[in-house]
Amino acid sequence: MRAVAILAGGLATRMRPLTEKIPKALLDVAGTPFIDRQLRDLHAKGITDVVLCVGFLGDMLQLHVADGSRYGLKVHYSFDGDTLLGTGGALRLAAQRFASVLGDGFFVLYGDSFLPIDFAQVQRAFDQGDAPALMTVLANGDQWDTSNVIWQNGQLRRYSKRERSAEMRHIDYGLGLVRTSLLHLETAPVFDLAALYERLSGSGQLSGFEVFTRFYEIGSQQGLADTTHYFSTREQTMSYAKQHLAEATQIIAQMDTGPIEQIAQLLADVKQAEGRVFFLGVGGSAGNCSHAVNDFRKIVGIECYAPTDNVSELTARTNDEGWATVFVEWLKISHLRPQDALFIFSVGGGNLEKNISPNLVEALKYGKEIGCKIVGVVGRDGGYAAKVADACVIVPTVNADTITPHSEAFQAVVWHLLVSHPLLKAKQTKWESAVLPK
Repeated sequence: MRAVAILAGGLATRMRPLTEKIPKALLDVAGTPFIDRQLRDLHAKGITDVVLCVGFLGDMLQLHVADGSRYGLKVHYSFDGDTLLGTGGALRLAAQRFASVLGDGFFVLYGDSFLPIDFAQVQRAFDQGDAPALMTVLANGDQWDTSNVIWQNGQLRRYSKRERSAEMRHIDYGLGLVRTSLLHLETAPVFDLAALYERLSGSGQLSGFEVFTRFYEIGSQQGLADTTHYFSTREQTMSYAKQHLAEATQIIAQMDTGPIEQIAQLLADVKQAEGRVFFLGVGGSAGNCSHAVNDFRKIVGIECYAPTDNVSELTARTNDEGWATVFVEWLKISHLRPQDALFIFSVGGGNLEKNISPNLVEALKYGKEIGCKIVGVVGRDGGYAAKVADACVIVPTVNADTITPHSEAFQAVVWHLLVSHPLLKAKQTKWESAVLPK
């Protein structure tokens, strides 16, 4: 990936009094200095080298960021000096000082912008073209700031921050790429990148790359508030994801594998006796039943069925006979036999007293009466299924608020384990048997 030059030398007057004593890049955003978030994101995108173009209070920024190693980056500093050089002048000076880092072209990123897009795609568009500069643009309609780009038929037709027109519905997204030679052609000691971009757009030399994810910035009070909200929400979401997966890890550690091995042997016996397996479940568990029927028929070679796969019969029986008997009546018509098996997927396993999944309970009673094998994967305490089953896997409860998602998720884990079990697996699955090209 090309190096990134970050423009972080402005006076940040719009953010005062917050920026009277610290540079804008050090403003707190949801408990973390903004520059930390920006640099960590660049590292995650594959960037290795960054040049910080700094001016006002730049020494504070350098003291905080140091060499960038704690972000996984190499960070270099280009100070404007006593005279602010403008954004273009600052980039030209940085390109002169760090020619070996910035090379023949580099990314330009504003020091107050966080851009959740793929930089690699932008770089490919730049490298495949011959324009001296590229600007990323976003359909904006003056929503997040004043639109300043005319974008038509996939082409950047005009960019200007000075001359507004009704055709301007896009905005400079905040990420660009420039060829170093372009900057060296400028002779004025002080110049702005925006003015250079405007000139290039007027002569058709500024290429564009349209993005579709909004930008976040801390250059305005509203922008700071929006960016803080974005990171607060994202981190809460990420925190929950970590928690959920940590719970799954705990469940795996606590799972009793004994019942799983018992189910594998029982199903192997059912197959040997040319019996059938009837998968019973409701809600999300019914979806698992459908998937399991496919896997056990195709991979294991056992004749399998699920009553919930026939919506017409299921709803007709519910309408005409009542919900509690839909499974048991279906099993009677299917001529359930002693050599067959009932396989229960359920969060609670059924509880007749509380009127929870009474259809499962009635079906289990019938199964016991016939004398078929009964197995299951259930959550909570296992309910009625665990009481009557020949082998039953109970998914451990590690959080009372996530019983259902974990129970239904581990139903899939267990049946995939079973169809892969040496006692049952009869046919190689597609991708495992495919010969991939070297």
